[in-house]
Amino acid sequence: MSDGALITPLGLDLTEPEDVPDILNLAQAREEAERREIPRALAMVDGNITKAAKLLGISRPTLYDLLKHHKIEVD
Repeated sequence: MSDGALITPLGLDLTEPEDVPDILNLAQAREEAERREIPRALAMVDGNITKAAKLLGISRPTLYDLLKHHKIEVD
């Protein structure tokens, strides 16, 4: 598989996506994921908070906190 002792992404025919920033900020990535996935989960369950929390793998109180934090309104 590899010419040397280490297997590299190139050796596996993997390339790095072009849109990956040079510096990764996990807090920012998490914020963006929450802003994207919370409304998506709510839409999938017709706004049911309990079901959305279960889909997201978090508790209902945590989802309420995240809704408030991201200023996401539920109809």
